Amino acid sequence: MIIRLLAVLPFFPAPGSIGNTGGTISNLNMLRVLAREYSVTVISFDGTAQVTDFSNEPFRVVIRPAPAWRVPQLIRHWLDFVRKEVNAAIEHEDAPDAIMATTSTLAAFDVCPSATARIAIVRAYENFGLLCPWVPVRQRINLGKQATVRRFQDRRLMRRSDAVLTNSNFMRSAISSRFRMDQHKIYVLKQACDVVPSVVSTPRSTVGFVTRGPEKGLSFVLKLALRSPDLRYLIYGQSRDLPDTLPENVAWHGWSSDRDAMFSSAALWLVPSLWAEPFGRVSIEAQGADRAVLVASTGGLPETAFDPRYRIEGFDEEEWLTRMRSLLVIPNDKLELNGKLIRSLFSSQEHDAKVLDAVNHVLGEKEKHSR
Repeated sequence: MIIRLLAVLPFFPAPGSIGNTGGTISNLNMLRVLAREYSVTVISFDGTAQVTDFSNEPFRVVIRPAPAWRVPQLIRHWLDFVRKEVNAAIEHEDAPDAIMATTSTLAAFDVCPSATARIAIVRAYENFGLLCPWVPVRQRINLGKQATVRRFQDRRLMRRSDAVLTNSNFMRSAISSRFRMDQHKIYVLKQACDVVPSVVSTPRSTVGFVTRGPEKGLSFVLKLALRSPDLRYLIYGQSRDLPDTLPENVAWHGWSSDRDAMFSSAALWLVPSLWAEPFGRVSIEAQGADRAVLVASTGGLPETAFDPRYRIEGFDEEEWLTRMRSLLVIPNDKLELNGKLIRSLFSSQEHDAKVLDAVNHVLGEKEKHSR
């Protein structure tokens, strides 16, 4: 008997493209694993990619780009658009055994057949709304706008789910509190760290940082750079909020799809996020590349850094610089030992087993209760 899974994703950029985030990388890894065991179809509302971008993937992708609505139109049409597209997919083929929805596609649960399992994927705070306590005011306002677009339906839809898949114990607790859900329904999936360490040595004065917006701590890193002219800072990512002039010891490298090369380019990686990161892929991948990291001790980030020297409270610039200099002189054998530990704890094997165990358990429970 073929088990069918339907994943409904608002954003699904092509593998390796500039639009990828930690969440989209995690979704891609998860779908690849599930497609080994099940028949997986992805409905994507993301018009930035084409079906041919996924021709080498083990799952099928159907792209239904959402119209370019303005906010008033989004509020009126978005939920019905999601329901219509998902309902059409269900009617066109056999009903899936599970529908997996993330962020703004939870309305898919409204047209989900009764015998079909509803699985929510939560990797960030899109569903948390204006009162989300773990993000700065700017992000809270954006979350409030998103909640308005979805007509404040997220709590109802989340509670209709048979299970929630997330990426850290911190998020498991946050989801349980925000949506008043039984933690037994919330599964924490191990994230996969498949970075390969480089044999090329890196100057001990190089510091790396990945940015996607101001909440990642770009302004703080630039302040650190100004106070430490003897260190060289390499900044990767998207140029959003990048100032016109950078300190002389800062080099802008933009987007890199080669994560092995990127993480091998610096001896120390900073994750000074101004919000509570749901997890922290940069942290595990940098360590997996046998590099030191220094992360803000909030959200899910402490779950990625087991060495207490890699975690720091607050944003005192002098404290960060003192800690950074101590990390830059850690012997290579110690870095390699930590990298080996990270690669084992966040291995593809661990990730794959957690994904399959969770989905198998959800499907089994749904079948048992449907009899």
